[in-house]
Order: sequence, then structure tokens, then C-alpha cells
Amino acid sequence: TYAIVTAFKDDGVQIIDVSNPENIVAKGYLTDDGTRTLDGAKGVDTFTIGANTYAIVASVNDNGVQMIDVSDPSNIVAKDYLTDNASLTLDGARGVKTFTIGSSTYAIVAAVNDNGVQIIDVSDPTNIVALDSETDDVNGFDFLQYPQDVEIFTVGASTYAIVSVQGD
Repeated sequence: TYAIVTAFKDDGVQIIDVSNPENIVAKGYLTDDGTRTLDGAKGVDTFTIGANTYAIVASVNDNGVQMIDVSDPSNIVAKDYLTDNASLTLDGARGVKTFTIGSSTYAIVAAVNDNGVQIIDVSDPTNIVALDSETDDVNGFDFLQYPQDVEIFTVGASTYAIVSVQGD
């Protein structure tokens, strides 16, 4: 059993073996070295595709997300990433959750500086694709000012996200 911890000030992530709670052990880590989107790492979620386990990390200062293959906790590997631009809602990426619909895996990211959320298809962690996004006070999304975190839940056949916000 492992934990993955984001390190906001250290700009990275650390894997910890927590199989023995009386003797936890540090495993692999990654930091922002200029080729990764981990500056101000804040939110993280893990998911499995096939035999591999991945993490998606939200980075406040890099305004984006970084995919990481954590299948080998001692040797974690950075994969694809997305950073904010005029067509994305990732400025101040903070909270992130993954979910599956059918055979596809998605992430929803809360972006505090953009006052919104971004949906990303992470089914191929080496080629992630931005999909829809929504921002505060547009299209009926009236309570997305300064989003902090997000959680996913299912009712019947529908999947929902609930977003905690600092504003509104």
C-alpha cells in the first residue's frame, strides 16, 4: 500500500510505502526540473488503466497538470502534461479528481485563478486531451469563484462533480 504526497514548496511528489504504518518508507519522487509541470504541486489523484497505475498532479504555479506513471513506486516516470493557455481553464490548477465513463478515463481540475473547471481525457496518459471547461457566471455555472477542490460521485447512471469554492 502506497501514498502519494504533493509537495507545494518542494515542487514535486513523493511516494511513500505505508504497508507497515509503524515503519513507513520513502520510495520514488519527482520534482519540477523545468521539463515537468510540478511547480506548486497541490492536488493529486490516482487511477489504473490496464496493468499500470498513474497519478495526475495539479500544479498551482505551473498552471497545469502532470501525468506520472507510478506503477513502479521506486521509479516513477513523468508522462504527458497540459498547461494553461487561452483555450484552457487551468490557471491556478489546484484540485483534481479522476473518473471513468465507459472505457474512458477523465480528470476534472479546479482552477482557482480561472474561476472554473477543466475536463481532460486521460485515457492515454502519454497523450492527454483537454475537453470541455466552464467558468464562473457563464452557462449557469454561478458558483465557481475561486474553486479549491472537486469530488466525483454517481447517482444512478449519471456522474457528477461537486466543487468547493472559496468565493461566491
